[in-house]
Amino acid sequence: MTYIPLATYRLQLSPSLKLKEVKELIPYLNDLGISTIYAAPFFTAAPGSEHGYDVVNPHQINPEIGTQEELEEIAEELRKYKMRWLQDIVPNHMAYHPTNVWLMDVLEKGQKSNFYTFFDINFTHPDFEGKVMVPFLGEPLEKVLEQNQLKLTFNETGFHISYFDNVYPASINSYPYLLQKLADDTDDQTIKEKLQHLEQTIATDKLDIAQWQQAKDDLHTSISGDEALEKLLESINSDQNQLQELLDLQFFKLCFWQESQQKINYRRFFTVNDLICLSIEKPEVFEKYHQFIKQLCNQGLVQGLRVDHVDGLFDPDKYLQQLREMAGDEMYLVVEKILEGEELMPDYWPIQGNSGYDFLAWASNILTDPTGKEKLTEVYQRIVPTATTDYEKLVFDKKLFILEKRMQGELQNLLRLLQHLQIVPEDDDENWYHALAVWLASFPVYRVYGNSFPLPDVAHGIIEKAFATALEKAPERQDQLEAIRKIYQPDLDEPEDLLKDKLYFVMRSQQFTGPLAAKGVEDTTFYNYNRLLSLNEVGNSPEIFNLSPEEFHGHMQRRQQQYPHSINGTATHDTKRGEDARMRINVISELPEEWEENVQQWIDFAVDVAPGMVPRRNDLYFIFQALLGVVPMDETIDDALIERVQEYITKALRETKARTNWTNPNEEYEEATKELAQKLLKSDRFKEMFLPFLRKLSHYGWLYSLNQLLLKLTCPGVPDIYQGCEFWDLSLVDPDNRRKVDYSLRQEALDKLQAPATSEQAKLHQQLLQQPENGHVKLYLLFRTLKARKALHTVFEQGEYIPLVATGTYKAHVLAFARKYKNQWAIVAVPLLLTKLTSGNDLPLGNKVWDDTELILPAGAPETWQDELGNRQLPAAGKLSIATLTETFPVVLLTGTNL
Repeated sequence: MTYIPLATYRLQLSPSLKLKEVKELIPYLNDLGISTIYAAPFFTAAPGSEHGYDVVNPHQINPEIGTQEELEEIAEELRKYKMRWLQDIVPNHMAYHPTNVWLMDVLEKGQKSNFYTFFDINFTHPDFEGKVMVPFLGEPLEKVLEQNQLKLTFNETGFHISYFDNVYPASINSYPYLLQKLADDTDDQTIKEKLQHLEQTIATDKLDIAQWQQAKDDLHTSISGDEALEKLLESINSDQNQLQELLDLQFFKLCFWQESQQKINYRRFFTVNDLICLSIEKPEVFEKYHQFIKQLCNQGLVQGLRVDHVDGLFDPDKYLQQLREMAGDEMYLVVEKILEGEELMPDYWPIQGNSGYDFLAWASNILTDPTGKEKLTEVYQRIVPTATTDYEKLVFDKKLFILEKRMQGELQNLLRLLQHLQIVPEDDDENWYHALAVWLASFPVYRVYGNSFPLPDVAHGIIEKAFATALEKAPERQDQLEAIRKIYQPDLDEPEDLLKDKLYFVMRSQQFTGPLAAKGVEDTTFYNYNRLLSLNEVGNSPEIFNLSPEEFHGHMQRRQQQYPHSINGTATHDTKRGEDARMRINVISELPEEWEENVQQWIDFAVDVAPGMVPRRNDLYFIFQALLGVVPMDETIDDALIERVQEYITKALRETKARTNWTNPNEEYEEATKELAQKLLKSDRFKEMFLPFLRKLSHYGWLYSLNQLLLKLTCPGVPDIYQGCEFWDLSLVDPDNRRKVDYSLRQEALDKLQAPATSEQAKLHQQLLQQPENGHVKLYLLFRTLKARKALHTVFEQGEYIPLVATGTYKAHVLAFARKYKNQWAIVAVPLLLTKLTSGNDLPLGNKVWDDTELILPAGAPETWQDELGNRQLPAAGKLSIATLTETFPVVLLTGTNL
């Protein structure tokens, strides 16, 4: 039987959070109600990695994080508490780094490497002559050579070509070349013998790592420290021609890092040069890469796996089947999957669900005001007249920009593949290039699935949407677009070899539509379309804006039917801002007029006091929303906060790709904007204007945060708590959301809350609601609800999801549902549209607010209910008064049993 977590807790393992510290957290996490630690990748990564997704060795735990023995100790401790471990794995890519032994073996030995086929490298690319691109030079190679920045070095691991801290192994072909030079210079018989021996060694078809290392050890013993060797190194390093001769012998080609935007012969993660993708679809690669992961599963050290970036894989369907067979039926499996709009995950995948971005969007969109969409669009147009408010057009334009300016090499490779397979003609490159770019930019989702023709029905619907969009954008390319569509929807009577080639292209092309969406939308459009920043979130879309209660209920019922054990996430290491910052900014949707008045005043003030270059209005509109999200409730604006904001501004401005970008940073503009932000945050006059509106948003925001939390904990799915989010999460985008968490504060707060939580709650509720700034009210709701979830775990794991109807004056302000399994029930209710329900600092409590509003209970519901947050019993005769339910606390969690 598959293990299903009760609740997970995400930990960003890194040199800042090691396994030893994790072990110490287990008692606290157990007290909190967590069943499963959900760990960021802990495999050996590039030195100093703070996130772990740049793996260099998947066969061991990162020594900077801990040891396998420490993991085994953790496993033993977890067993004491009946807890489990969910491990994040990264099968799509590894770090392009000198410590990646497998990759360096390819650079050193070329086709003789046992890892030659492991990485997604096109050695037949016409621009690279059988070599792999190494795009890490700070300038073009010619300039690097002119400045003597490349050095040939020698140590016990052999000859290397060094560029500052980047050290690459010289190819096996370099050794005869260099030893022959050494022999010619010295006429040393020993060196001639070593030369002969090395030539015999490298003559084999495949060259084992250990075998080659032994040969290099022997050579090092013979010539290390030799005066002739030192002279040879000095001679080559001082002669550009000799260095170029040596570079010609390598299996890699050193390039200026920006060249990868125009040409590239390896697949990379998104547009990140130093993450090189694997060919995990090859059986030998799958088996080798997962060797240690399989061992961890077999030893019972992990009970769940989360697959990073499943959309990057050539054949996700096959991979997930292989993973399930390897891990076994009891393993909890989830994938990182970004769903667009109404898109659903394939229902045939042998997994429990996804990592929760879809739930994040639903929980956010139910807590916005639908009437704010049109009003905020108009406000945005008035305040920033130059801003584009046609979101779909902006998305298309930005995706096309990424393709043509940042992924030009990938686009050319796909066109070259079509030509190589003789699917399209080799002439008329320009028209086909443009048509293919428009086609890829028109995909409405990350990708389609399927590994045989015909593709699944859902894929055909997506392809037709892509074709319609592409044809609208480029009607002059109709012939080419129709031909491309037929590649995805071929005549099944075509020759088998042609169908095979077309299928290969379809599956290959889908490895790039996801990165294109991520870079074009999440990392570009989301920093340019600034109507309401809380909706600019991974897994969400500002185009949707709001979900009605009926739509929310529909999503939850489908989730319960299809993937009831998907993760319910509201914050991750990838989210653009903290879960509670998002709730606070959402409140703007209810206050468009006040927002317009305030933001216009702030922009005018900023323009007046700008110390230098004045930022674009669109950038200021973005920054002011970000500030509303990040300033804490106690209004502490210190140097640490200002520094965080300034770091964030640099990243945000570059992601716009407007006045500055990552390729060619406009440091003058960036510094002027950061200096302005600092000046504003230190200005008493600005704070007088800013803080009143912040206080209003903050008040309603923390109440919505309670809504979001309760929904996450009780809706279909497995709730995940991102590290530190027991208290308010007002973080900015990474690396800000990976700051060290003070667990002693959280443990202390939990200890204080646990004892009174067993007695009458009204007084405790009053204390918590009067001091929201310390975050204890959020922690209280979290651990109380997790306790109830544990007691009724079958209700929340398997129970039906039943929408409830409210009646009375304020029925539109209630979102409520029941969960039912056999004779056990739970009821959840949260308030909506709070600014229209209360005023000032009032709380949505009791009869003063709710008047005659009631919940209508389904037939067969219990007649007596336990208030899990109030420690009281409530009678019900087919209905429940919201005023009674919210006498002391603004959200509702009831449980009941039919006898």
